[in-house]
Amino acid sequence: MSVAVVLTHGIPPTRETLSRALREATLFVCADGAADHARAYGFAPDVIIGDMDSVTPETLAGMPEARIVRDGDTETTDTEKAIRFVLARGGFTRIVLLGASADRLDHVVGHLSLMLRYSGPTEISLEDDRGRAFVGSGTMTLDASAGTVVSFFAVGGPAIGVTTDGLRYPLRDAHLAMGVRDSISNVIATQPASVSIAQGRLVFFVVNRP
Repeated sequence: MSVAVVLTHGIPPTRETLSRALREATLFVCADGAADHARAYGFAPDVIIGDMDSVTPETLAGMPEARIVRDGDTETTDTEKAIRFVLARGGFTRIVLLGASADRLDHVVGHLSLMLRYSGPTEISLEDDRGRAFVGSGTMTLDASAGTVVSFFAVGGPAIGVTTDGLRYPLRDAHLAMGVRDSISNVIATQPASVSIAQGRLVFFVVNRP
């Protein structure tokens, strides 16, 4: 599995979380000023992409020009530019977004929207020090240990025929819809645990550290 890590310019994860993500990654992309966080931790990105309005001159000076992608498109955020860069490069089965789950609430919602927009053959997950979020359809296996908290919400429309297996609070052929019914703070009881969706999509939040 080929993994790309995209560090966004929000509140950064801990150095340990970033280091752990980079151990399985073959590409490390920083969205604009996120490169300053990477440099502070002692990591050098493969690419810095964005309109370069927030990264410091000191960080740019330490990067070869060939690894700086200047994109001034005002219709896309720097995070979206980074995702599109990875997808255009091709060959990645997973993109991990870090630094995208804190700071400005509008940016957090925007990052969730990007997951919905671009998730497909390449899985996009949003991760931080406490857990991860990802979009799923069909049958999703929850690869986490018993006792792990998991929540899921319908996105982009209702999720119909939601059935769980291995969760403490089971659902059978449930109809989930934003503003109507969700599944919050469910718990993995046994492995393998899974959630099947007959129609629609869910965004999952797996909480590793409540």
